[in-house]
Amino acid sequence: MMLIILVFLTLIQIKFGLLVLTQTTLWLMVFFLSNFIIGINPLNKQFYIVRIMSIIVIIFILYYNTLQMTISTALILPLSINKITYFDDLIGISKLNIYGETKTMALVLDKSHICNWLNSLDSEQNYIVNFQFVPELSEYNLDAPQMIISKPILINKMSSPTTISKFLDERLNLMVDCYYLDDTIIQDMKNNVGPVILFNYTEFSTD
Repeated sequence: MMLIILVFLTLIQIKFGLLVLTQTTLWLMVFFLSNFIIGINPLNKQFYIVRIMSIIVIIFILYYNTLQMTISTALILPLSINKITYFDDLIGISKLNIYGETKTMALVLDKSHICNWLNSLDSEQNYIVNFQFVPELSEYNLDAPQMIISKPILINKMSSPTTISKFLDERLNLMVDCYYLDDTIIQDMKNNVGPVILFNYTEFSTD
């Protein structure tokens, strides 16, 4: 029984993301708790109602999110929650529609900061993001040479901040090795002193 539940929850995470997984898990807990109480006191009618309601709510959550899910979200979520997916990976698979202005956020290499940024994103959108290293934000100049540390990647609100943070850490270390830079710049960034990474992101959808 536990194996079936774990498989069920894993499929929900893959298809719908962490938010729906959390909602479903909470209502499953309500369902099993009501079953437990009914087993102790079968005459307690209130918990029969709670059990039925928990089943109805779970069905509604899955049905509603199935209706809301776009083709692009269905394609991106399984790829981008717990691993990095490059924009190049979608080229040739489907037609991409990039729309809206490119937004920029300056962040340090801190998982909590990345998490806050992800939470600010639209839950119904997918994004193309490129990462630009800036040694000193106050001296940043658009006309100066740009140091892009990665090919554009795909993210959405459900993407893992841990995965993104680890990915950026690896890219920065590679940058330091390739250009013979002082590796203290990475520690300075973690300490929120000087260097930042510019997250340049744009919404997109697929046909």
